[in-house]
Amino acid sequence: MWDKILQLLAVTCRHRHVSQPFSAATPSSSRSTQNDFDAVSSGGSEHYVVCLDCGRHFPYDWAHMRVVK
Repeated sequence: MWDKILQLLAVTCRHRHVSQPFSAATPSSSRSTQNDFDAVSSGGSEHYVVCLDCGRHFPYDWAHMRVVK
């Protein structure tokens, strides 16, 4: 309970704990039915990471392997 109260009172999050990069969902019509895994490519697909503390999404640059500010 105290964690919830402190979380509500917190104004900012430093976003120190982020998830692994995720690829944004693509429409099902463009997906290949033969492969269950998404190919990682730098062209056309958007990537993002999620802060594990507050849940905010941040764009991720796959070419430079870092979070876009």
